[in-house]
Amino acid sequence: MKNWLRVAVVSGLVLVVLVVTLTAGGKEEKYNFKGRTITYSAWWELRPDPGVSLEMERKARRAAEVEKKYNVKIDYVNIPWGEYLGRYITSAMAGDRIADIAIVEAEWFYPTLLMNNFCTNLSDLGVFDFTAEKFEPVTVNLGTYQGKVYAYETGRLYPRGVLFWNKSMFAREGLPDLYKIFFNYEWTWEKMLELAKRLTKDTDGDGIIDQWGIGGANQRLERALVISNNACYIDITDREDPKFGLTHPNAIEALQMHQDLILKHGVVSMSPEGAPWDYNVHAFVEGKIGMLVGQFWKISDYMKGKMQDEYGVVLFPMGPKAKEYASEMTGHNFKTMPITVKNPKEVAIVENAMTEPFPDEAPDEWREYYELNVNDEESIKTVEMIWEKQLGVVNLQWAFGINDIFYTIEWEVMTGNKTPTAAVEERAQEAQMRIKDALNL
Repeated sequence: MKNWLRVAVVSGLVLVVLVVTLTAGGKEEKYNFKGRTITYSAWWELRPDPGVSLEMERKARRAAEVEKKYNVKIDYVNIPWGEYLGRYITSAMAGDRIADIAIVEAEWFYPTLLMNNFCTNLSDLGVFDFTAEKFEPVTVNLGTYQGKVYAYETGRLYPRGVLFWNKSMFAREGLPDLYKIFFNYEWTWEKMLELAKRLTKDTDGDGIIDQWGIGGANQRLERALVISNNACYIDITDREDPKFGLTHPNAIEALQMHQDLILKHGVVSMSPEGAPWDYNVHAFVEGKIGMLVGQFWKISDYMKGKMQDEYGVVLFPMGPKAKEYASEMTGHNFKTMPITVKNPKEVAIVENAMTEPFPDEAPDEWREYYELNVNDEESIKTVEMIWEKQLGVVNLQWAFGINDIFYTIEWEVMTGNKTPTAAVEERAQEAQMRIKDALNL
């Protein structure tokens, strides 16, 4: 974020505050919510501990300021993940609420909570300006239904879908700098295949491949291919009539590329039978895979301080039907207000104040975390690209309870048991029927 942009935001914030809090007579409007408790819920501990970090100190200080200003008490509820969605629904059906501001997973919000009218229409409260910089646009877009916003998040979303590359291995094999290819927008499926072929080899002469071009955990490679070719697993262009997305030609092309990379070109590291789900992640850390399709959090959990080779971070290459890179968003959460919240405008006023930018936060302060985790400046530029170009793609693959169909298609494609077209066509009707059943259409 550039300094001038930050100044503009701060100036804009002052103007917004003036508009909202000044009455016609020029006096600040005072709110007194009479000691009301405003609760926030998640499946982890939300209560800020000021002794942990500067960020937590700021959040605790902000909560105290808001409590005093509006005469409210801010409280936090930690509900186990496995119970969370059920309690949201049952409490709403009983006329109660799980919390005033409830954090939910994307696939809980849509279709279940949104389409069953469990969320408050936030737009009509007249409090939130969802065009303000503090609101994250990808989440606001997904949270919008029939022109009204029902869910959102603020700030920058933690990056998820990326492609790690072994810089040391590339250098040893005489391959070009992948950053130059990536930032010059020459990073395509075709280029990835070219590099993967040169990386895949038998390094010790025993006739067995022990260095691979590409690897991924679980469905990472397949999902990256689908999303990077302007396709999706479930098409929610029409929220009231979602479609099974793998029948689209772009998706079929992606599945065919997946099959070809494995069976035709032989450049993909396949996990042995019975191996743990993160087999290929460990193989990458051990220097056996040149490019790993994964998620950004793997740096701190797997690579940092453990990987001997140097590594970098880019996004997955563009497919033939794409004009821009894409980054799969999984595990992201959204804030909602249950439909049963009493006096929702009061909650909105408090939440709006709680989420305003901290005045003592430096414009580039966010960089510190990334600088502690990545090896190079280019990795940070990759993360910035996701934010600045809004490249996050929310994958709702798990939202309609048809995971088994997606897994079956993937297995048949990976093993060559069926062509992508045959595998998809065989299950498309059932998938669409189950999607409709989930919405009671």
